Amino acid sequence: MRPIIAVFKRELALYFRSPIAYAVAFAMLLFLGILFNGNLSFAVQQNTGAMQQGVTGGYTASDLNLAPPLITFLMFLIGPLLTMRLLAEESREGTIEVLMTLPMNEAHFIIGKFLAVWAYYTVLLLLTVIYHVILMTVGVPDAGLAFSAYLGAWLYGGAVLAVCMIWSAVTEDQIVAAFLGAATVLLLYLADQFAMALANSPNLANAAEFVRELGLQAHFGATLANGIIRAEDVLYFLLLIVGALFITTRIVETRRWRA
Repeated sequence: MRPIIAVFKRELALYFRSPIAYAVAFAMLLFLGILFNGNLSFAVQQNTGAMQQGVTGGYTASDLNLAPPLITFLMFLIGPLLTMRLLAEESREGTIEVLMTLPMNEAHFIIGKFLAVWAYYTVLLLLTVIYHVILMTVGVPDAGLAFSAYLGAWLYGGAVLAVCMIWSAVTEDQIVAAFLGAATVLLLYLADQFAMALANSPNLANAAEFVRELGLQAHFGATLANGIIRAEDVLYFLLLIVGALFITTRIVETRRWRA
């Protein structure tokens, strides 16, 4: 555990000194803040009296906090930007070989870096909880729904970050790693749409269901975002994280032995 903690502390400190990480946080929070303020203002104008009971012209107070679903949608940008330097920069500058001479194996190295970027993402996600607190002062939001949505967004983010780390390990170019990561996340996000297209053919019904289950939204948008916590959805994200980290570790091991 000590090597993992050492790498975790090093990487987390780098995130809080990185201009890119702060730029991502600023852009995300600014966008969500503007959208939340506009949404809340519109709801209050619709029916100020009903808002006090948690209902605003067809909206519930819980509906006004769009942070979890919007963050998951934006992860195709946030994930690659946060992970593109993790391994690509180490490879380009040659520091990964030096780090590999320390008393740790590749798995410790990868897990430590992943936990650091996931922790930074967790901080960003927790900052948006202020929207739920604001809603509690003007309405009666569903605490269970909020917990489920935030749990889903947290697991969703961890899975996306783990997948994007694969590309950071594959290439030394951070821009290429970010582009490939964004493309992969978009494919996983749009799996539902591909499944619907395949479902139009009776012979591909089984393939359509398989593609849909591979997608991110099938395990978040239809369940966790709506307050439904299923073991299979949580397991999907955890297995995706473990699988992506396993692949990343094998890539780093291969690069090390070649060197």
